[in-house]
Amino acid sequence: MWQQIRAITWAQFRTTRNHLPRTNIGTVLMWLLSAFWYGMFLSLGVFLAIRMPALSMPDLAKFVPAGLLGVFLYSQIVPLFTMSTGWSLQLNKLQVYPVSDGALFGIEVLLRITSSPEMLPVLIGAAIGLARHPAVPAWAAPLPLFFLPLNLFLQLGIRDFILHSFERNRFREIFAILLISIAVVPQLILRSGFAPQAQRYLLDVAGYFVTPWHQLGMLSVGQFSIPSAFLFCCWTALSYFFARFTFALSLKHEASFRVAANEAFTRTRSRRDLGSWPVRVLPDPMAALLQKEFESLLRMPRFRVLFGMACVFSVVVFVPVTLGRSDLQAQWMNQNFLPVVNLYGLLLLSDALLLNAFGLDRTAVQTYFVTPIPLQTVLRAKNLTAVTFVVFQTCAVLLVVLVIRAPVTSYSIAAGVASSAVVTVFLLSIGNFTSFAGPRPIDPRQTFRKQGGARMQLWILLCSIAMFLLIGFAFLARYAFGSNWVLFAVLGGEFLIGLIVYAFATESAVQKGMRERERIVEALSKTASPVSLG
Repeated sequence: MWQQIRAITWAQFRTTRNHLPRTNIGTVLMWLLSAFWYGMFLSLGVFLAIRMPALSMPDLAKFVPAGLLGVFLYSQIVPLFTMSTGWSLQLNKLQVYPVSDGALFGIEVLLRITSSPEMLPVLIGAAIGLARHPAVPAWAAPLPLFFLPLNLFLQLGIRDFILHSFERNRFREIFAILLISIAVVPQLILRSGFAPQAQRYLLDVAGYFVTPWHQLGMLSVGQFSIPSAFLFCCWTALSYFFARFTFALSLKHEASFRVAANEAFTRTRSRRDLGSWPVRVLPDPMAALLQKEFESLLRMPRFRVLFGMACVFSVVVFVPVTLGRSDLQAQWMNQNFLPVVNLYGLLLLSDALLLNAFGLDRTAVQTYFVTPIPLQTVLRAKNLTAVTFVVFQTCAVLLVVLVIRAPVTSYSIAAGVASSAVVTVFLLSIGNFTSFAGPRPIDPRQTFRKQGGARMQLWILLCSIAMFLLIGFAFLARYAFGSNWVLFAVLGGEFLIGLIVYAFATESAVQKGMRERERIVEALSKTASPVSLG
């Protein structure tokens, strides 16, 4: 088993080293942001190691189980919120080798640490703090670390259960949107009058006798009892068997080994009608390209989930900001709720639809370079497809806002449409360049795994800042002159500038694409390594 683990680790190391990108400002910036993020949790671990020895035993008995409950919630929920499962095995590449299921399971469990590594320094800091406490026995101090295996087993079980559920057509999109929409619950709690009661309820849940965090918390402060040790071992065993069961399902129902014919040919009538409208309106080859884009995108689970999130989740996540507050921020959100929601939805769609136009095509991108269709026509067809879906997203957001009775006025509708138009034209200008400068393949079947590299994450961050500056300048002009017409005048001027930038950017991007077509095809033809980031 360990020889197989070493072989897989060595193969992953060689693959990573061979494809290691050159160090640039984007890579350095991402490393700095990561260091800052993980440094906060490392500081929390150091704080626990220093401050816990000063707590009394009754306080330890109350707060250690609550802290373990917090670790449990963070480890299980945050990967769902971020749509990222950390590093994971590519089973479709490893099942052809004589690697035992036990070895694959062991590696996958260890890789679950990468889904929420922030909790590791927190647990280590808590263990050090307990070891420094004069009233805690030496045998009890390391016990918080035993909470890690239970979390890893449960993370693997939940992840494989969700991924297996995503394989079911029609259920996948609804399940994903509902799952991600749970992220709004903490905001609802914090921005409502329920927040003070939530803290009391959290301590009550942490004190339930049958829960694993309570049992391990009592053991960690030196209150040993056979029932507590037995119950915690039972919880760990249950999470282990749950993880083994769901992992066996993943091995059996690996999506890459399944025949995709059913999904490819089960198109509904409405989907065909939506994809065939360009044939009745536009001439070829533009009509054929648009029909191909519409029909392929509507079949891709990843795009359907992202589009559903842009229409629904983007509304739900900002609803708590308008609740329970009467300050200037809440008043501004009530007046401009629709523009904010629209722009957030555009950011959700930008990765797959605007900034990486050829990512979902993958190896099929070589067709565009060998057919007599001009590359500029192909790019404009993709841009027109993106604009069409942005219009659909804007209308869907307006419908959802009206259904939930969120604050909306004729001004906010007009401002939302104008803001979306300005941001879309600039994102298309940038996206036409990045689609050729840094193409990245996207697996359309993977709805739960994040597939963005450091460069793409940096581009999204820069686009977010640029979007804030563009729209912020218009709202600043409205505030300075006290007139809504000034806002629309500034947005109109920015839109005209965006059209000019789009024309030059598209021509430059096409020239770059023709010069570097071999590199683009090679980049989009890459497949995942044995261990990949999810």
